[in-house]
Amino acid sequence: MAIPPAETQQLVRKYKDSAAANILQGRPAEALADYRKAVELNAHDTAARLKVAELLAQLGHRQEAVREFHYLAIRYAAEGQTIHAIAACKLILAIDPDHQETQENLASLIAMQSAEDATPEQPRPAPTPLFSRLPRDVFLALLGLLEMRRIAGGESIITEGERGRSMFILVQGTVRVVHTPENAPPRTLAELGEGSFFGEMGLISDAPRTASVIATRDCTLLEVTREMLSDLGARFPAFEQVVQQFYKDRLLDNLLKSSPVFQPLPEEQKRAIAQRFQSRSVEPDTVLLQQGQRSHALHLLLRGRCSVSHQDAEGGERPYPDMTEGAVFGEISLLLDLRVTATVRAATTCLLLVLDQETVKELVLPHPEVRRTLTQLSRERLDRTAAMLAEGAQVQGSFLI
Repeated sequence: MAIPPAETQQLVRKYKDSAAANILQGRPAEALADYRKAVELNAHDTAARLKVAELLAQLGHRQEAVREFHYLAIRYAAEGQTIHAIAACKLILAIDPDHQETQENLASLIAMQSAEDATPEQPRPAPTPLFSRLPRDVFLALLGLLEMRRIAGGESIITEGERGRSMFILVQGTVRVVHTPENAPPRTLAELGEGSFFGEMGLISDAPRTASVIATRDCTLLEVTREMLSDLGARFPAFEQVVQQFYKDRLLDNLLKSSPVFQPLPEEQKRAIAQRFQSRSVEPDTVLLQQGQRSHALHLLLRGRCSVSHQDAEGGERPYPDMTEGAVFGEISLLLDLRVTATVRAATTCLLLVLDQETVKELVLPHPEVRRTLTQLSRERLDRTAAMLAEGAQVQGSFLI
């Protein structure tokens, strides 16, 4: 895309500043005229065209607004900005619920991009957004169900400890992910920008949220609820498989990005590791790790709940908090060939992703920084476990498992 000359850019900036001032002073018609002049000077300025569309809708010029949003939706989709394209479609449906053309065109574009992404020359990045995997009819059905939300800067979107029921996609704005450990000050885990997904655990699990998400400036979000997925699953039987694959990819991506064991590895190596994880379904009471034995695999819990217990020297058994969806266990024992200090068994029917010992030896252990991290991590966990057992304190996620 050609960059306008400096003089044109300055003039565009002048019209945008004038438009912003007119909006603050309650003059939307004048602001619309300013933004239109900016678009005349630079037809590729999607931010200005979005303002034109929004102001047309505000002023009641419904058909003109639909035409502008339609242009933006197709433009966004062609440039691979699927989330922005979907948001533009939702704005069209808010104006004209019977409008079909944009959704049909958008579904075709996304289907074409999905086919291109799957070629060997252009491998699909991980994780793949949920939408690009959906068949055309399912995508159109989901598009009609999606909810658009606007959140002011400073407001909470997700609150730690509450029960989850939905996932969010950030269309515009920025958010901060914050975790508050017990008896410790809040800690920022991540800053997320446009196009980010968060809260996906709420789609399949009723487990409490493990962190809060706060808007750091005004945000536009798309919300996908568990009820939407249930509705689509009932109408389209194959939809459940798409959601499970999306969820699997998201958990693996989060694990490979956040775990200190995998963080030092190159991206290409992480993708190779992700391909080696295998699904395993187990019945209740299945022992996954046995205290005193060695782990032979890394486990990532997709669905279900696992119990954790420690047997002391006198033979007494002490239960500890259960593991829920997203929990990782067995990695330290596996990587360092040490005996585990607690027994983990399936408390319910569980679906897990398992990484075998051969893959770990081939793709993980040879990395020198990984070995250093493992040595430090195992020492910290052993010291923490020993101290807690000596004090009789409650242990959660601290055993060398």
